Parts: sequence; C-alpha cells; structure tokens
Amino acid sequence: MRKLLSTVLLLTFVVLAGCSQKFQRNVKDFQSKWVGLDRRVTVYSASGEPVRTYEGRIDIEPTEFGNKIKFAHDGNMVLIYNMGVVVEEVK
Repeated sequence: MRKLLSTVLLLTFVVLAGCSQKFQRNVKDFQSKWVGLDRRVTVYSASGEPVRTYEGRIDIEPTEFGNKIKFAHDGNMVLIYNMGVVVEEVK
C-alpha cells in the first residue's frame, strides 16, 4: 500500500512538473502580448556583424513570413526585412 501511494505521488509530481513549464510559457506569452517584456533585439547583417540593437519594453508581433519582424520601440513602429535578428529577454 505504501509503495503504491509513493508511486502515485511520484507520477503526480512528474506530470505536474511537465505542466508547469507549459503554464510558465503561457504566462510569458500573455505578459508579452498585453504588457511587453524587457527585451534586447539585435539586428545582424548578412556577414554576421551587429547593425543595430534595440532595448526596452518591446512587444513583438508575429508574422506569417519568416523574413519580417515587427515591433514597437519608444513609440515608433520598427519593421525589419530579410535580416538576422536575435531577440532575448533582459532580466
């Protein structure tokens, strides 16, 4: 009986641990969509050199094409086409 109880508790912990990662991603998605996150967006040239870096509370709008990124920065809309872009959250 004790072994069964400990097995059930272990399985419950494993299942909830897996769900918590998904829950954390959903919270970040919600926060990003409605508030924006403190992010650093670095734009790179074709040769790999950094061209420009944007930092601040940035909300990135998803697009259906992989060659365009759109976001608002300091009240201005920024559109970047056909460039390498790295977006990272700043803590």
